[in-house]
Amino acid sequence: MFTSEKLSTPVRVSNRIGDRIIAAITVLALCPLILAHILLQHLYRRKVLDVHNLRGASKLPVKTYSLRGRATLSRVLLLLNVIRGDFALVGHRITAICHAPSPSGDESLPGMFSLFELRRISGLDFIDEAACNREYSSKASLKTDLAIVIKSLLAGMLYSSNTELRDAEEFQIFGVNIKNVSMDSALNHIDGDIKAGRQTSIFFANAHTLNLAYDDNAFRTTLNSVDYVFPDGSGIEVACRRTGIRRKGNINGTDMLPLLCEQLARNGQSIYMLGGEEGIAEGAMASMLRRHRSLHSAGTHNGFFDKDNCDALIEKINNSGANILLVGMGQPLQEEWVMKNRHKLKVAVVMAVGGLFDFYADKVSRAPIWLRELGMEWTWRLIQEPGRMWKRYIIGNPLFLMRLRKAAA
Repeated sequence: MFTSEKLSTPVRVSNRIGDRIIAAITVLALCPLILAHILLQHLYRRKVLDVHNLRGASKLPVKTYSLRGRATLSRVLLLLNVIRGDFALVGHRITAICHAPSPSGDESLPGMFSLFELRRISGLDFIDEAACNREYSSKASLKTDLAIVIKSLLAGMLYSSNTELRDAEEFQIFGVNIKNVSMDSALNHIDGDIKAGRQTSIFFANAHTLNLAYDDNAFRTTLNSVDYVFPDGSGIEVACRRTGIRRKGNINGTDMLPLLCEQLARNGQSIYMLGGEEGIAEGAMASMLRRHRSLHSAGTHNGFFDKDNCDALIEKINNSGANILLVGMGQPLQEEWVMKNRHKLKVAVVMAVGGLFDFYADKVSRAPIWLRELGMEWTWRLIQEPGRMWKRYIIGNPLFLMRLRKAAA
């Protein structure tokens, strides 16, 4: 909202002049683009508008319109509803009448932009919506609203797509099969496999993974031979949108680990961490044990051991009673080690997690939330470790985008 003052009713919120003035000015400024788009749609005899019934002020149904054919302009007609007072510029998520309302937790209006939608488009779908809305309400101010609008527009440009998105249980990028799951679904898969005692292997695919697999048939075969490959990072979101896939979640290990450990602690299950420099896995385990007092540690070991003669270490892991083994040795080494030794490992679930332990052992810090909202967390990692990460990001990210373009041609 464009005020930090507490408002008592939705009617007072809907009458805020600031939102209406800004919406009117924006509509006038965009009129030439809107009219040009409508004219082009008519020339090609395409449908111009879609009609939606959304939940507006006081939870009443509101008829809204969206432009067809160009994602960057599709929602601009919602500004007309802002002018009318149906919506705020920034508020809680707008929902369709046929769906459950957003848990706003206060009397604020649904907004054309929202903190929750910003985080969701950037792949932070594991964030509780009610908590997100409470966070917004507690910090609502002109500065906060402007930040949400600007970041939403930037994220919209980054993840723009002129292709209508479709749902899919699985999708393929550069020949790698990736499961399309949400964070909750991924955790449920792991929980079910542990409880059933199924031997399951899990890898993650990000832009770096797919660059490695692009010209490496052996690594691509390795990735496609496991039970689950989860989508990780903003690069996968870009790839999905360019190919018309609606990604259900950003399943990265850094966000998953605390949720996974909470689940393991609740179920009385144990975890083994293998990888990293001396003391790193131990530090990450200590961090998780501090967060989750009832979590059981099955043990830790660094990643510097003889990969060709490690039967004693595997026996130690098997005897530990671990329900899940996390292997953090970098790609493609960790995936190759897992596949080579999976038949020897009695652990139900084995997951390759890259440099995950570094974050929770405080070797590197997590990017601030505003960078993560923009899908630019990689820039933070580059700043912290430029000597090690420059090739992956400075060269790898543009290469990934070029390969996406080539694949779509």
